[in-house]
Amino acid sequence: CHSVAINRAALGNVNCGAKAGVPSHSQPTRSAGTLPPLEAAGAEQVDRSPRLTMAPQDSVIVYANHAAWWDPLTAIFLSSTVLADYRMFAPIDAEALKKYPIFGSLGFFPVAQSSLEGAADFLRISRAILREPGTSVWVTPEGRFVDARDTEAELMPGLAHLAVKMVKRSRVSAMGQAGDAKLNRVWILAGAVEYTFWEERQAELLVWFSEPICSDWHVASQEMEDPLDKREWQQRLTSSLRTAQGKLAQASIARDSSQFEILLGSQAGTFFVYDWWRKGRAWLR
Repeated sequence: CHSVAINRAALGNVNCGAKAGVPSHSQPTRSAGTLPPLEAAGAEQVDRSPRLTMAPQDSVIVYANHAAWWDPLTAIFLSSTVLADYRMFAPIDAEALKKYPIFGSLGFFPVAQSSLEGAADFLRISRAILREPGTSVWVTPEGRFVDARDTEAELMPGLAHLAVKMVKRSRVSAMGQAGDAKLNRVWILAGAVEYTFWEERQAELLVWFSEPICSDWHVASQEMEDPLDKREWQQRLTSSLRTAQGKLAQASIARDSSQFEILLGSQAGTFFVYDWWRKGRAWLR
């Protein structure tokens, strides 16, 4: 990658305790270099949305379009910079994890793709993770690789189902049925991702985050007709992601760098996960 950039508004919305490009000391530091030329995007850019009231003890569900094979590495980088206060977890196809076992040590958990058992495992594991303060679950609900500007792909229903589960959990707590313990708040954040070429020989990785959605029962009740309706959540989550994609596309087509904050500049080297995996595989041979 030549660079990584994120929309400036997003830094105010989601950056809790860590500056862009600087991992928080609340979790192990991860260094990030650049992706190999011609094989991945070079710049990650985030839009400038309103400041978020997220707190380090909250949890976050981050979902994005599924633009390329590099998406898991993009998630790892963003989780260690923009969302450094939240320990990252993400579902990955069980067969893919067998092929790239290194991802298991980075918070990725296996699920069987396109099966009822896999969907149930995703919900069960994600709910358990989100019960813990300071955690994040990253998903690509399109379920397949889709062009970054294709907004017709339907999101898989598991994300909306998980959102409803989070609202129900909050309602139980609000009604005093969860004991004396105060539950952590869960936010839902859409991110549009595009790998593109601008002025440099290597690609740019552009990221545009929407404004976060709060799954708290009281907040959701004010913003939705029925916060327990999975179809309404499906529409809301789809709209949030497609809006972010539209804004990202406009800025990308215009090559408007003023819309973005550079998180990772042009440097020699390779992205640390890719490099680690390549060296490990060579050693095993």
